[in-house]
Amino acid sequence: MEENSKEKTNILKKIKQIISQNVFINLIYITLITIYFIFFNIIKKYINPDIFLIYIKITSFVFLILTILIFEKAYKDDNDAIALNGLEFLVLSIFSLLILYIPRVFKISDTTYILSGLCLFIAYYVIKNILIYTRERKEELDKLSDIKEIVKDEPIKKETKRKNKPVE
Repeated sequence: MEENSKEKTNILKKIKQIISQNVFINLIYITLITIYFIFFNIIKKYINPDIFLIYIKITSFVFLILTILIFEKAYKDDNDAIALNGLEFLVLSIFSLLILYIPRVFKISDTTYILSGLCLFIAYYVIKNILIYTRERKEELDKLSDIKEIVKDEPIKKETKRKNKPVE
């Protein structure tokens, strides 16, 4: 009995470690994205606009190359999580490239566009972390549950009964 509880405690520690690892990685991503966008705002104020446009194009190009490499890795390993990260990099690179055009089309400032994009990325990662945490927690708790061992998966077959029996 005591051995079983120690085993469950070890499994729960492992669950927390796996969950915290995935959530921690996503927190690192959003921190780097936040630094990236803040860096955009700072550079925009102190650099010549032509150099700023070149900087945007270069960073978007680098993110697109990273996206292609991530997609290749995901395809080679057949890993959906890596493919999702590739999609996130693709959206980030497209968003960065659109800094040149969207503020002019909607007649808003570049800072407003960058900050609204940053808020969207933060909201996305917060929702993603919540979903990852709840899904992985549920899966690990289902593994610990003994209910599946007690209740067999065989369906119970019942014969149908007629409510109105014909009069003989």
